[in-house]
Amino acid sequence: MIKDGKLICPEARIENTSRCNANCTICPREQMTRPKVDMPNHHYFHLVNECRDLGADTISIFGYGEPLVDEYFIDKVKYVGLQGLNTFTTTNAALLDTEMAFKIVDTGLNDIRFSVHGTNTHNYEAVHRGLKWETVRRNIANFIKVNDKKGHECNVHITCIPMNGESVDDIKAFWSHFNIDHLEIWKPHGWAGVKKYRTAQRRKLTCGRPFSGPIQINADGKMMVCCFDSNAEMTIGNTYRETIKSIIENSEALAFVQHSHKDGFYGGLPCADCDQLNIEEDSPLLFSTRDPGCSIGKTSSTKFVLERTEKCGMSCG
Repeated sequence: MIKDGKLICPEARIENTSRCNANCTICPREQMTRPKVDMPNHHYFHLVNECRDLGADTISIFGYGEPLVDEYFIDKVKYVGLQGLNTFTTTNAALLDTEMAFKIVDTGLNDIRFSVHGTNTHNYEAVHRGLKWETVRRNIANFIKVNDKKGHECNVHITCIPMNGESVDDIKAFWSHFNIDHLEIWKPHGWAGVKKYRTAQRRKLTCGRPFSGPIQINADGKMMVCCFDSNAEMTIGNTYRETIKSIIENSEALAFVQHSHKDGFYGGLPCADCDQLNIEEDSPLLFSTRDPGCSIGKTSSTKFVLERTEKCGMSCG
């Protein structure tokens, strides 16, 4: 994860909150036992500084929570931007009212990704339990309008997993009426075996994440190896006690995971059941305006190529 004193992957993912306002069927949150908290600003700012000094150029402000439930989300985005770093977030948009839209655009946020797994009331609300389709659709449309008025400086992404029979063409046609920058349509994934949408098959040794990153720091300050590890079973250190650099260079837990990914014996790690190690005939990325070839082995946020360190598998969504 570090080479010549710098992060290999230019992106660092710091979860500002692990709380959420929804109970989506495709999310593993119902099995999460780790703390559901907001990260205090002082520690978030400290971690951003560390990542900046390690050569990161993008801070992704999201994780297993809904970023906008954090009352200090705006402060966190602004601080990252003041350090000269790019900002990326993923949201369900349910809390993105007009006032919040203006606030977010004014922070200078570089990229916002809306997770919208359905294009009508029935399909959307069957997946996003607790949210309302008309509210989300209106909030996204309104954000785009505000963003356009301000010069469209924030790139707008839509990610969709069709769970109720919608075709790729259906989804493309719906979003063609919105001024978005990128659309990606995915098959569902299993969150390291927690969900059973795709079974483990035809295995690769590694997905590349234990070697390349991006680094993942949860809202409680603990650092883990992989974005698919929803319950942080592969925790490798605590950023309240150690620096990021020290964790990467000295963590026995990280060394164990890396060794497992070199020899293919996963020793009870969630990797044993993870579909990110599958060799699949067809890419799980069904459509992408950012990556028309629907290639694998990249992060879905910055499109960093994880394969540059080790032969690896699927994108990190």
